[in-house]
Amino acid sequence: MKLKLFISDLDGTIVETEDYHRKAYNHLFKELGIDKTWSKQDYIKRLQTMGGNKFREVFGWLNIADQEYAKVKTELYQRKTELYVELISKDLRDGSLELRPGIKRFLNEIMAAGIPIAVATACVGWAAEKVLAAALGEPFLESLACLCGGESTQRHKPAPDVYIMAANKSGVSPEFCAVLEDTSHGMIAAKEAGMICVATPSEFAREHDFSRADLVLQDLETPNPFRLEDLMTYFLRT
Repeated sequence: MKLKLFISDLDGTIVETEDYHRKAYNHLFKELGIDKTWSKQDYIKRLQTMGGNKFREVFGWLNIADQEYAKVKTELYQRKTELYVELISKDLRDGSLELRPGIKRFLNEIMAAGIPIAVATACVGWAAEKVLAAALGEPFLESLACLCGGESTQRHKPAPDVYIMAANKSGVSPEFCAVLEDTSHGMIAAKEAGMICVATPSEFAREHDFSRADLVLQDLETPNPFRLEDLMTYFLRT
């Protein structure tokens, strides 16, 4: 067996973005006139609630009726995502936010070897495209085999759906895929999809249980550079 498709998560994996989601929520609260802010610890707790469901708490502050939940949630989630993209794109482009160590080198190694790359993320597709363009450039974005965003599947991680979709869209069977993840729910999704998973825990996921990962690293440079040939050994074992 050999590696035929490399799939990466985005948030926390390619770049430490989770705190930008927190900052975007806090900006949104200010726009809504809500006298609340989420600290890092507050947000870590809320990371157990995926995507727009975090707005259940916000709706409690706004006294919005349940029958209005779906409509207003969509509007608020759209605005929060716009704020997130604005914040992170600015910091990526002015150099105040950098990619996670080793990620650009590793992705370049994969591309040089002619192995397709896909991105599978909980982030909505249009926002993921803008963040990837700011982080790695338009040529990288255009070279992707596919990009599956949070709206691509009904079930989100830890369900394996988004990874299975990425493999299907790329025309590759799951057993020939490897995934780079930063959270336990992402790792579980990759393993349930039948894929090799390398975990590099992000800032807000360092206490997660990564016992099912094939390999756990601090990042792709520490303590030594993790290379494509190292990843290939996991396929030679099968």
